[in-house]
Amino acid sequence: MKFKEYLKESEQEVISKIKEFFKKNPKPSDDEVHDFAEEMGIDTHKFEEYIYMIMGSMVKEDKVKGGKADKKKPEDFNQKELKMGIEIEMEHTDDPELAKEIAMDHLTEIPDYYTRLVKMEKEAEKE
Repeated sequence: MKFKEYLKESEQEVISKIKEFFKKNPKPSDDEVHDFAEEMGIDTHKFEEYIYMIMGSMVKEDKVKGGKADKKKPEDFNQKELKMGIEIEMEHTDDPELAKEIAMDHLTEIPDYYTRLVKMEKEAEKE
C-alpha cells in the first residue's frame, strides 16, 4: 500500500504543503518550521508527526539524509539528553534509529533541546 493511501484527503493536502515548504526551504531552523506550522494552524507536535511520516516514507539507510548530525556519532552527545530525545521522538515513529537520528539533529542545534522541551511542556500544562 502506498503512503498516500494511508492518509485522508485533508492530510494529503497538508503533506503536499509541507513538502512544498521544504522544497523552498531545504534547511529551515526549528523556529521557521514551527512558524510555518502555526501559519497552517497545526499544533507543532502534530506538524512534526506529519514531517516524520514524510521522512519515514522516504528513508532507507541514513534515516534523515542531510540531517544536521550526519557526521556525528551518538557518543558525541550528552547521553542523558540523547536518551530523553529518543524516548520523546518515539512518540512520532516506531523506528528507534529514526528517532535517534532526529534527536541527534535537534541536539546538534541545541545541546539541551529535550530538557528545554520538557520544561516548556510542563509550563504549558500549568496554563
